[in-house]
Amino acid sequence: MQNKIKTKGKQASIQIKTAQGATKDTSRFFFKNWFYLLGILIVFIISFSYTFNKKLDLNGDNCFYYTFARSIVTGHGYSDISSIDTPKTNIYPPGYPVLMTPIMLFTDSIIPQKILNGIFLLLSSMLIFYWMTRVGKSPLLAFVVSTIVLLNVFVLRFATMMMSEMSYLLFSVIALYLLSLIKDEKPFYKDKYFYLLILVATYATLIRTQGITLAIGIIVYFLFNKKWRQSLGFLGGFILCSLPWSIRNSMAGIEGNRYIAQTLWVNPWRPEEGMVTVGGFISRGFETLSMLISKALPSSIPPYRTIDFDVPADLSNWILGIALVAVISIGFWQFKKYRWFLLGYAAAVLAILFSWNAPSGNRYITTLLPFLELGLIVGLYAIICWVLQKVNIQWKFSPLFLLVLCFFAFPRLKQERIQNQQPFPPNYKNFFYIAEQMNKPEFKNKVVCSRKPSLFYVFSKTFVSSYDWTQDSRLLIEKLIESKTDYVVLEQLGYSSTVRYLYPAIQAYPDLFDIVMHLPNPDTYLFAFNKQKAIEKLKENKNASVNAPIENN
Repeated sequence: MQNKIKTKGKQASIQIKTAQGATKDTSRFFFKNWFYLLGILIVFIISFSYTFNKKLDLNGDNCFYYTFARSIVTGHGYSDISSIDTPKTNIYPPGYPVLMTPIMLFTDSIIPQKILNGIFLLLSSMLIFYWMTRVGKSPLLAFVVSTIVLLNVFVLRFATMMMSEMSYLLFSVIALYLLSLIKDEKPFYKDKYFYLLILVATYATLIRTQGITLAIGIIVYFLFNKKWRQSLGFLGGFILCSLPWSIRNSMAGIEGNRYIAQTLWVNPWRPEEGMVTVGGFISRGFETLSMLISKALPSSIPPYRTIDFDVPADLSNWILGIALVAVISIGFWQFKKYRWFLLGYAAAVLAILFSWNAPSGNRYITTLLPFLELGLIVGLYAIICWVLQKVNIQWKFSPLFLLVLCFFAFPRLKQERIQNQQPFPPNYKNFFYIAEQMNKPEFKNKVVCSRKPSLFYVFSKTFVSSYDWTQDSRLLIEKLIESKTDYVVLEQLGYSSTVRYLYPAIQAYPDLFDIVMHLPNPDTYLFAFNKQKAIEKLKENKNASVNAPIENN
């Protein structure tokens, strides 16, 4: 009995010493590397403030995150409060809106949310530095990697949007760091970091559906390092932790995943073109991979080549793209057992993009870019050191020389700053002006239909809806009635669907739309939609179907 007590006492003593040792290691790390961390902070402050965009981004997706975060704060749960029925939603996973809520408790302003994303980027770059030094790389090399990540114009662009990329990047780097904390000599089921890894990876999928690629990278890491039990344990824990979100969607009557559905369409913006064939799916996938290698990659990391995505890639683009893939792979290979996570994660992202049907450019590799730059810098350093050794040059190459790659970023950063300082274009100015005019008590419970309802909501706080993408004008009018539309905005934001679907319907039924506001240059209209008259008119022509000719504006 006494032996057991003594044994337990020793175990407790060891645990206390381990915790104390971990604290001392962390303190020693910051004390030893404070100069590098300060340098990273300074680079971030300069690059982030230089490229900061205080305006609302025009992509629309960022407004959904804003709306859902506001829904949580106002007590509606995870719902679409921009819709008059306030339905439960799963159009985007809730991870990022949840992270937005602490700030939204105090202010509806978008500026603090943008700064929060910048902080996510800063923490990610610092943690990359910490992880690299932890796994044996020199602080100088880690500093160069973190610096170049903070000067990537595409990463900085998303760091100044209300988008999920930077929070997802942070959780991805945390997962990689947790892998380095898991002890091989300790049973995984007794390791707290293993359970933290499961929670972090699961939450990453609640930030971005693409987060499944992070889980795949972790499983590949375990499998290639012959940690069979860990891979099964992680998979089981990941599935178990993912169940609550699936159960919630099922209980709310929300079925399916919009991303899976969209990949099956030939063109998600023109549903009338139908579903893609197997051959078309494969052909489209290889076109995407070709674009990523020959265009997206060379334009997204040093040397940041300027590339026209609308024309076929030339031979020089292919040579540069393939060379970058080779150098990045060599860089990943330098991380020993962690190479399998880096390679598996990158391959999983490419596999997901293979199935995607939207022209993505380099948008969907944004969260992968810091890892690709890590591989590029480490790969270049390894190649240069190897060449110097082969030619018997005794001079030790310093990683700081690789900071010369920063000069490739400066023209892009200047261009980004100029662009971000520009006001909204006239077409969006008109669109937002109408939205601001409707942010009044008399319009509070009205429903406004437009091509970009999520953007409209941020400025108007009215209920919003979108028109049906159909060339059957009668059906479009029926959908306006069903969505309880009170007003319709006819804009010129540059989307073909407005001219293809909405404009012909207004021409076909002009007596249902009364002009409330007209803004010139370019012409932008706010119409009052007469629902009662529309119901009566459709009843009169119950068996008729009006298909207006398509006219170009």
